[in-house]
Amino acid sequence: MSLFGVGCGGSAQDARVLEWVHTQSVAPKSTQEISLPGDLAGASADARVHVARLADGRTCILLKKSIGWKSNFEGWLQCDAPLLPAEVVAAPPAPRAYVSLAGHVMFEELYVRTQRDPRTFDVYFDLN
Repeated sequence: MSLFGVGCGGSAQDARVLEWVHTQSVAPKSTQEISLPGDLAGASADARVHVARLADGRTCILLKKSIGWKSNFEGWLQCDAPLLPAEVVAAPPAPRAYVSLAGHVMFEELYVRTQRDPRTFDVYFDLN
């Protein structure tokens, strides 16, 4: 259990963030942190979205819903296509499954609280 409670959900506003990110210039095989425009700023605790553009063209976003001590956070991860089985790691010694998008640092250790569908997850990061 994290410091922030269970689940953070996803709203219609969160889904619009992914649509908006598609209009931004994010290079393939890169990760960026982008300030959200005013109408979407409330989708994230810090008014920012982390974006990973994967080598195969998929785009994933991470919205931090609450940020705690040592930069621990609860968040919402959504991709525009399903994650691959190898990108959701369920092997010990990890305490629970985690998303790992290799080469995209912010997306390499996102613990899964809830998997809503193959492309949407409630996630958290906890340094302990």
